[in-house]
Amino acid sequence: MYIHMKLLLPGLVLLATSMNTYADNALEIEDAWIAEAPPVSKVMAAYMEIENETSEDRQATSITCSNFERAEFHRTVEQDGMARMQHQEALTIPAHSELKLEPGSYHIMLFTPSQRLKAGDTTECTMTFDHGTKLDIELEVKKAFEDHSHHEHHHH
Repeated sequence: MYIHMKLLLPGLVLLATSMNTYADNALEIEDAWIAEAPPVSKVMAAYMEIENETSEDRQATSITCSNFERAEFHRTVEQDGMARMQHQEALTIPAHSELKLEPGSYHIMLFTPSQRLKAGDTTECTMTFDHGTKLDIELEVKKAFEDHSHHEHHHH
């Protein structure tokens, strides 16, 4: 019996390690939406909450969205009493925490829609993180003043 346990132990250690690794990659996106824009607008903004349940900071490094020519991470900052947008190369989501993308703060700028999107329409996006993780997100277009507190979850 001692020999069998000796052979079994490395397999159990490997299994336990892989289970911890899977749990350590938990990223979740909640409440993903796009603010409806006027019909002539060539730019829209997307918002969401990105939760990082891992033990290390993670970075969202890029995002692509169907129906848009390109998408970029931005942050609204106040300079000399004026709100200005600053392009962000990546978004850092702290370990065991979340990053809220919301009006007046971090957000995603969506450029040149392929068609007019209005309240009720949806679009698909893929956010890429460091370590190669990708999350598919469905964003619904909503009127900017609506309550967005319902929570739709997207897991990886």
